Amino acid sequence: MNPYLISALQLGPVVVARLVDRIPEDRLDVAAEEGRFTPRQVVAHMADWEPIDRDRIASGLSNPGGPIEAFDEMDMAIERRYELSDVAERCELLARERDKTVELVRGQKTDDWEKSVVHPERGSMSVSDLCNLIIGHDMYHIEQLTASLED
Repeated sequence: MNPYLISALQLGPVVVARLVDRIPEDRLDVAAEEGRFTPRQVVAHMADWEPIDRDRIASGLSNPGGPIEAFDEMDMAIERRYELSDVAERCELLARERDKTVELVRGQKTDDWEKSVVHPERGSMSVSDLCNLIIGHDMYHIEQLTASLED
C-alpha cells in the first residue's frame, strides 16, 4: 500500500475547505471553464460522491468481484440542485464523509487492497484503485478550485 494513501485521503477535504475559504463570494457561482462545475457545485458534488466511493470500497471488501453501479454526475447535480447548496455545510459534510472512508480503509490487510469490484464502464477496480481514484478525483477538483482564485 502507498504509505501516503491515508494521509492523502485525509488531506483532500482540508485542502478543499482552505481553497473555498479563499474564493471570493462573487466567484462561487462562476465556472472557471465552460461546461465545468462552479466552486459551489464542486463542493456539493464531492460531498455527494464520497459515500458512493466508500460504498464501492465496502462492496469490494465484502463482495469481491461483484458489480457496482455507474452514476451520472451531471444528472445528480441537476437533481440535487447543487447550485443552491451551502458551501460551508457541504465542506463540513465532505470532511465527515471522508472520515468514514478513512476509517473503513485504515488497517485493512494486505490482501484486502487487491479485492475488487466491476464497474460497468471501467471494468475491474481493486480497493487500492478505488482509494487512489478518490485522491485523483480530489486533485481534479482542487485544480478546478484553484482556477477560481485566478484573476
